[in-house]
Amino acid sequence: MKHFFKIFIVFFVIFSMIFGTSIYLIVAKENDQLAEIPMPGERETTVEQDGEMVNVLLLGVDSLDGGKKGIRTDTMMVLSMDPKNDKTSILSIPRDSRVKIRGRKGYDKINAAHAYGGVELSIQAVKDLLGIPIHHYVKVDYQALYKTVDEVGGVEVDIPMNMNYDDRYATPPLHIHFKKGKQVLDGQEAMEFLRFRKNNGGKTGYPRGDLQRVEVQQAFIQSLAKKVLSPSSIFNIKGYIDTFNTYVDTDMEVSEMASLGMQAKKIDVNNIRKETVPGEPMYINGISYYNLDNEEINKLVSDLYYDNNKNKGNADLKIAVFNGSGLSGVATEVSNKLARQGLKPNTVGNADDFDNPKTIIYYDSKKEEAQKIRQIIGKGQLRQDKSKIKDKNMDIIVLIGKDI
Repeated sequence: MKHFFKIFIVFFVIFSMIFGTSIYLIVAKENDQLAEIPMPGERETTVEQDGEMVNVLLLGVDSLDGGKKGIRTDTMMVLSMDPKNDKTSILSIPRDSRVKIRGRKGYDKINAAHAYGGVELSIQAVKDLLGIPIHHYVKVDYQALYKTVDEVGGVEVDIPMNMNYDDRYATPPLHIHFKKGKQVLDGQEAMEFLRFRKNNGGKTGYPRGDLQRVEVQQAFIQSLAKKVLSPSSIFNIKGYIDTFNTYVDTDMEVSEMASLGMQAKKIDVNNIRKETVPGEPMYINGISYYNLDNEEINKLVSDLYYDNNKNKGNADLKIAVFNGSGLSGVATEVSNKLARQGLKPNTVGNADDFDNPKTIIYYDSKKEEAQKIRQIIGKGQLRQDKSKIKDKNMDIIVLIGKDI
């Protein structure tokens, strides 16, 4: 089911962006502000205007359990649109990814960041993991799916078999009863259809298991997409606005989403590059995690988000990262951040002592590169020191302090 919701969230967000301009006009008109509100492109927004890549963090939550506080995210993805190179990618981050979350001790699952600190901490966790900027976020409640189905008058699906399953203890309780064949499902029925795995007694279900279940779910999305993106859908825009306001949380103004919608119109869904953060499932101290492969993450992030040609000039730059804070693992984390932006350190290790209160970036003639490193790691006093640089035979030395 979670795989399906990943597909739905991407569809819903891209659809919202495409219809952003129409929504923008309707909202402005209803508030008698059409003449006063600048159209997309007429004012400065947080969306890059010079063709730079825009990264949007997509979060999926399920409030069917009552919408309790401290809810964890079920889905976490980064949608990136690169208009300069006409490329779009989606990077999925498994919910059980084992990471360090700021303000928490030890390791935790990345989906817990939302429970601890909401969207802001989720964004920070992703930035720490990938070492990339996050320009915007969109958080979607799964109930948006069922509401959208009702708004378009239902969705026709070809039900592959008789379905009969009841579970009054499920959240929400399940009562699935469908006959084989084509039917038009409303929102509630769609939820039941999509959650079906097997019939009562567990004897019959999808003959090809989860593979066929995913295919059926994808076919549902295609059917829904055709109705939502059809010309007649324009008459449902007010309903979409209500759904968006109720089930979607984002930091984007409608006009900003419309600006992204201009780019989203060019997206060929079949050519969207889809990747998953490298790693493997593993039990650690009795807890199920997705153990991340940092070396492979570095390669993937560099490939997805950075123009490797821009970093060729840094190939001969010698960088050392030394942990002078006494905090375990921080040198590796800083090294990973630099590597993901084409500045892979030559040496990573411990400093001579662990009592350094501030992070210092030493350089001799490479001031511009030192400034870039400070920008990447978000900390560091620049200090020109020819003797220290010469002694270590480096161009730049990053001494990590307790402020990291």
